[in-house]
Amino acid sequence: MLTAPYYQITETGSQSLIGTDNQIDQYDYGEAATITLGDGVRPVSGEFLSFMFYSGESGSGAVQTPSGVLLLFDAPPVITAGDTAITLAARISIIGQVPVSASNWISDANGASQCVLDKPVPFHNLKKIYAAWYHTDATSLNDAGGDDEYLAFNAWYRRDS
Repeated sequence: MLTAPYYQITETGSQSLIGTDNQIDQYDYGEAATITLGDGVRPVSGEFLSFMFYSGESGSGAVQTPSGVLLLFDAPPVITAGDTAITLAARISIIGQVPVSASNWISDANGASQCVLDKPVPFHNLKKIYAAWYHTDATSLNDAGGDDEYLAFNAWYRRDS
C-alpha cells in the first residue's frame, strides 16, 4: 500500500557562504551560516537531498566558479571569514561534507550556478544546522577592493520527524 509522506520536501532558502566584503583565499573558511530547520521550535530529523550553489558579483569583480567543500555542522562552529583552521570541537560537529567542483558550474556574465544531487546528508533531531565554505580554489574571492563577489547556497531536505 502506498501512503503520502507526512511532510513535504522543504528548502532552507538562500544562505550566504561568502559575503561581498569577505576576502577568502585558497584553504580559507567562509563565515558560518545558521540554518533553521522546520519551524525552529521542534527538532527535525531527515536528509538533505540536493544543494544548489550560486556565485555572482555586484561590483568590479568577476563571476567566480570556485571549487571547495560545503561543511555542515550540528553545533555552532566559531568560524570567521578568512580563518585558516577550525577547532577540534567544530571538526567533531561536522555531519556532512559536500564537495563542489570548479568544472560543474554553469556561468555567464551575470552569475553562476551548480547543483549537487549525489551527496545526500542525513541529520538527527536538530532545530538548526550550521554551514561553512572551505575554499580549495587557487583563485581568491574579494581579493581586490570593489570586487563584491559572493557565494550562496540553497538546500532541499526531506523531513522524517
